[in-house]
Amino acid sequence: RFELPDEFNPIKIFEQIVAEPATGNVEAALQQLAEIYENRRQYPKAAELWKKSIQQFGAGQNRWKQQRLDQIVGNWGQFDAATSQPAGEGAKVGFRYRNGKEVKFEAREIKIDLLLNDLKAYLKSDPGNRIDWNKINLGNLGHRLVTENETKYVGPAAANWNLALDPRPNHFDRRITVATPLQRAGAYLVTARSEEH
Repeated sequence: RFELPDEFNPIKIFEQIVAEPATGNVEAALQQLAEIYENRRQYPKAAELWKKSIQQFGAGQNRWKQQRLDQIVGNWGQFDAATSQPAGEGAKVGFRYRNGKEVKFEAREIKIDLLLNDLKAYLKSDPGNRIDWNKINLGNLGHRLVTENETKYVGPAAANWNLALDPRPNHFDRRITVATPLQRAGAYLVTARSEEH
């Protein structure tokens, strides 16, 4: 690390612009400062700057500033990629979260028989040279269920459970392994909902 003189220090320059509204560049300076602190993983400072920008200049087109703020201070969770696991041992999934204190999980069984019957029917329909790779790629099933809303392959809830969380301070992520109550062999769509912040 090295110290920059104030006249060459971008943080000091942006802070000076914010302190002198007559420059007319306050909104852009607040954005630059917020992004600098995000990149440095100084999330509380970045959140305060996004809040200040929203208060002074609004949330922006399509509320993009509010979305940036929510990405820092909101309750957020994401599953890690999962691989096949043996039945009877209780499946485990990796889960990364930020800020939340509790999460509710739901596992729904995938209707594999229906999926395979539809796949066979598609292949028997003789699609010729125009085979739709998405329809025959079973490894892409999770993507299809979530983004293409193919709910006909999703069965009723197989399990529901809650888990208390212990978030890290300053809006940092925490990664945990979640033991599920799933014991039977099969494919499952597991979803998570965090309480509102």
